Amino acid sequence: MNKPMTTEELFNKICNILKEKGRLPDILEYESATRNPVPVTTYEYELGSKLAYGGNEGIYLDLWIEYSSIREKPRQKLGVFKTLHESSDAMRTMAGLLADFIIEESAYVNAHLDDFTWEGVDIYAFDKDGKQCGLGFTYSTMEDALTKKDRLLEKYPKVVVRDNATRKEKTFLQELNSSENDAKKFCITVTETLRKEIILKSDSLEQAVSNVEQAYADGRIVLDADDLVCDPVTGETRRIERSGFYTDEQVQRMEVSSFGNQL
Repeated sequence: MNKPMTTEELFNKICNILKEKGRLPDILEYESATRNPVPVTTYEYELGSKLAYGGNEGIYLDLWIEYSSIREKPRQKLGVFKTLHESSDAMRTMAGLLADFIIEESAYVNAHLDDFTWEGVDIYAFDKDGKQCGLGFTYSTMEDALTKKDRLLEKYPKVVVRDNATRKEKTFLQELNSSENDAKKFCITVTETLRKEIILKSDSLEQAVSNVEQAYADGRIVLDADDLVCDPVTGETRRIERSGFYTDEQVQRMEVSSFGNQL
């Protein structure tokens, strides 16, 4: 949803669910949502009700939502059901309607909690595998949420902060330690020289070279590990050194090799 559901919309939504399930009594004269709807910005409320005989006739079932005193919000009316019947059975039927409304309203809100979350700032921490850790935290101000974010980043690699009023999220990543953050990239080359000596008869050196090139191209000459040439100074068959093919600026723009992050 891109905006909070109103008290009128919530009442009508539950009434429609009851109708679809055949739970609205036949004795009802009418059901009427509040004419002064207000947004429902949090699911942290209690469903209030009054089931009583009318002053002149019938039975009324009034419904509203009530927030805790900490929130300092007034009672918000949802709607009313009325029947003209006044018998004991009618009262029991209306009581059953109240029970059904409570059941369906609770199920609907719990299944759509995000549609009823438009206050405060939520924080979620994620482990190195990208899985959310724990149940998350909710704070009334962004300042308090960002303070908590800093503490979480000391333990978790990623923290997401969500402003519930705007639905905007911001991801914060754990900073690398200074040694990793300041480290430069280097391009290191590993060189192994293969050489195979081939003796053949030919009318000329040029013809001999041409014959060998053709044999190599055809795959009749294959160089393998037995053809490794040792360095005459070190005796090693490999040479590992800093590459001279790229500038330092080019190297810094290159991606780190897959095994490099494991070193």
